[in-house]
Amino acid sequence: MYRGNLCSLESYRHIPYPLIELIQVVKRKIQSNSNVGTYSVIGDDVFYFIVDDKTKHFSETKSEIHQRYIDVQIVMEGEEMYGYSQSPFNSIDEDFIADKDVAFSKDIVDEQFATLYKDDFIIFNTEQPHRPLVATSEPASVKKAVIKVSKEYLINDAEV
Repeated sequence: MYRGNLCSLESYRHIPYPLIELIQVVKRKIQSNSNVGTYSVIGDDVFYFIVDDKTKHFSETKSEIHQRYIDVQIVMEGEEMYGYSQSPFNSIDEDFIADKDVAFSKDIVDEQFATLYKDDFIIFNTEQPHRPLVATSEPASVKKAVIKVSKEYLINDAEV
């Protein structure tokens, strides 16, 4: 898990540069078009969607993992708390990996939390448990962009 702010993208030396470049591309795109919808950056390898959503009480949220796509979540309006773990799930409750690249579990190990505000971003690697849309106090509106980056794209881009 990496966390940062769009204002200082160039300073994050621990994040692979190709990923920083993709975040910069999407940053420019959402500055000129912040309409809800799904947008392609590089075919199915890199795309993003913008959603108007609502945070929820912790008990109403689920932890999830993805196998194909790295998640980069950018808060555009509001605030959102994320749960995350550095350890894999002990078990899977709902497995939709084959069809939707997502699986859910309540069996999360050593969950930690991070709160993001406008222009903050958080990156979750494939297989990393994370719980989005947790309310910081009471449920509230949040607008965010979620960038999906195929792990194969990053591996192939690094070989260039």
